[in-house]
Amino acid sequence: MLSVNDMNEKKYAEETLAAVKRCIEKELTHLKLRRENILEERKYFSDYFNELKEDEKKDLLDNELLDTNAYVYSLQLLARLGKQLKEPYFAGFVFEEDAAETEAERYYLSIHTLRDPETGAILTTDWRAPIASLYYESEPGAASFTAPAGRITGTLRNKRRYVFQDGTLVSYSDIGMPSDDEVLCEALRRNTDTHMKTILQTLQKEQYKIVRDYIEGVSVIQGCAGSGKSSIALHKAAYVLYTFRDRLKDSAMTILSPNSIFSEYISSVLPDLGEENVERILPEDVIRDVLKDVEGYRFTDRLTQQELICTEAEESAGCKRLASFKATMRFREYVTEYIGFLRGNIFQPEDLYLDEELGTKVEAEALKELFYSQYSDLPIMSRTAAIAKQIGERYAIRSQETLEKLRLELNYMMVSLSVPALYRMMYVQYPEIADYAPAQDSWEDGCAVAILYLALYEPETAGRKFYLIADEAQDFTPIFLELLSRAYKGANMLFVGDVNQKVFGNEGNYEEDIRKIIRRRPFRTYRLDTNYRSTKQIAEYGARYLRTGAAIRCVREGEPPTELKADTPEHAGAEAKNYILQMVQKGYRNIAVICRSAAEASLLERAIGLEYSVSSKINFRVLPLYLAKGLEYDCAALWDIPDELMYTACTRAMHELLIIKKG
Repeated sequence: MLSVNDMNEKKYAEETLAAVKRCIEKELTHLKLRRENILEERKYFSDYFNELKEDEKKDLLDNELLDTNAYVYSLQLLARLGKQLKEPYFAGFVFEEDAAETEAERYYLSIHTLRDPETGAILTTDWRAPIASLYYESEPGAASFTAPAGRITGTLRNKRRYVFQDGTLVSYSDIGMPSDDEVLCEALRRNTDTHMKTILQTLQKEQYKIVRDYIEGVSVIQGCAGSGKSSIALHKAAYVLYTFRDRLKDSAMTILSPNSIFSEYISSVLPDLGEENVERILPEDVIRDVLKDVEGYRFTDRLTQQELICTEAEESAGCKRLASFKATMRFREYVTEYIGFLRGNIFQPEDLYLDEELGTKVEAEALKELFYSQYSDLPIMSRTAAIAKQIGERYAIRSQETLEKLRLELNYMMVSLSVPALYRMMYVQYPEIADYAPAQDSWEDGCAVAILYLALYEPETAGRKFYLIADEAQDFTPIFLELLSRAYKGANMLFVGDVNQKVFGNEGNYEEDIRKIIRRRPFRTYRLDTNYRSTKQIAEYGARYLRTGAAIRCVREGEPPTELKADTPEHAGAEAKNYILQMVQKGYRNIAVICRSAAEASLLERAIGLEYSVSSKINFRVLPLYLAKGLEYDCAALWDIPDELMYTACTRAMHELLIIKKG
């Protein structure tokens, strides 16, 4: 790092900060005016409501909506400008175009493009702009990038990284690539926080390529623990929002997280990148959204089910047996085959009498023809209403009461109108799986019921989502992937996972499952095999438990993990407490104790009994592994983790690791 002895750099930093402040003042003025407009419009609407015509009311409401949207945009812009007050830009480079007649130009990269509010001159360039690829992908010398106008060639003169502290430029360094200076090592040595951070400063060439690569179709990032795959996916979300902003509407971008703890952990990344309008959901939300009109339906959520499987409770074995079958491709094939069966058998017509005294009727064969042929383009559950309407028109039936009676008579000819009931009939249709019929619907049963609902009702979901990013995809069962393919039909998708970090016990290769079930093309896979999170000693210790024997590259050395034995949770808690106090003495503040289940976590937390004087100063958690996956901590203590889950558990730790084995 160089001290700021370049007066030109110091002057530019000061000018940029001054421009940021002017932009903030300007936007605050706009914000005040828009707020006043909204209040005036609402008061006028309220005062003259009874005197206004309908078209005038509509115009007023439309104007208020425009002003409200502008107000929200101003708030979001102010949030971005607030971040630039602390760090106006993080990198820069000088580029001289071959075809240009002007001198070489210096570009400064930031979270978004900043223009001087008075002159309109560009002061900082958005990191997602095409020219920014020079910083991430090229070394000084001959270089090129692809712009909307075509390929631009020239000479990259130099690249710099800048470090600001509370808006003051404190140092900068000349670099070749973002991976070859001490800033990367310094960032990796830094302690963790309760939220994931952006990696704009240290984004590696192979990571940046994934961020900017194709959007269309389905992509899978297969990366080892600590390879930055989740962060890359979120940066790609920001890139998609920037590049396709004109095609995106509210909630057209969706982030699917494995649980609420992980969702909260990543919640600050997109706002820090200047993007707010992103929907964040959990796997259970996909089912609930599809079945929101099915009254009274309940299913066991995924985490509750996993907790039951992890405990020693009496019902654990039965739950594990059902879950192990329903996590297979075979179960998904039964469900899809059953949908085909229903398409040809759900309606079992009888003669429909319109007037019993006169003997007027519509014969069963005619009804069958209407349902399975003439109205085959309609959703299955909409066909009886269409048939009733046609019969009414053919026989000049005007009475709404009679028409409703006809529709009800036709509905009685359906095997069932209840989707959960139809699902249970599947186990009668296929006696070989009768033993897997649920007493209470599990997580996988909920997926199957949602799939049946989509197949029978065909709600308008296609085209509603432009891009779906799903994290921890190695734990997605085939039945859930089938649900995603139907609920997000037409959406582009990015799946993030690690085949070596399965926690929920699904079988098979998740990449191949995605390729087979979600048939949107093109299909791309990216590989990341460098662990930037854990030290070499921690990563190698965890890798001992991998059956594949995969080699994982690390970039940082550290202390070897410590092994201890304990015969009870109380003993383990005492050892964990000693470890935590040692780590606090070393300056670590983000510490986890990881075990099998939430029940064990509760026992351990009581056994540890950390004093408030310590716990209030650190971020300390005791949690089961199925909630800890995807997270990272300065250091972690593991208690009684099964061998097949050790790799996942070990790689939660960045700097130091304690393994407490039962014995």
